[in-house]
Amino acid sequence: MELDKSPFYRRIITPWYDSDVACWILILWSISVLIFTLIGLEIAISTPELNQYIWFPFVLTSLVLIIIISAILRMILRNVKG
Repeated sequence: MELDKSPFYRRIITPWYDSDVACWILILWSISVLIFTLIGLEIAISTPELNQYIWFPFVLTSLVLIIIISAILRMILRNVKG
């Protein structure tokens, strides 16, 4: 049996959690967390008693940057593919 060849091109429907609006909300939320972690990193560096806890804001900063980069790459790749 032959497949029907439709003359219409169907657009790929992205799920709501992968839409541009959801990615922008995720990026904006992540930037606010990034600002919080950078402030915590600055305080941990400047206070000698807190130098042993510098790893926590550093790890949180790294994780937030990974989230931001992955959301931006996801939006770029989705818009390039069409």
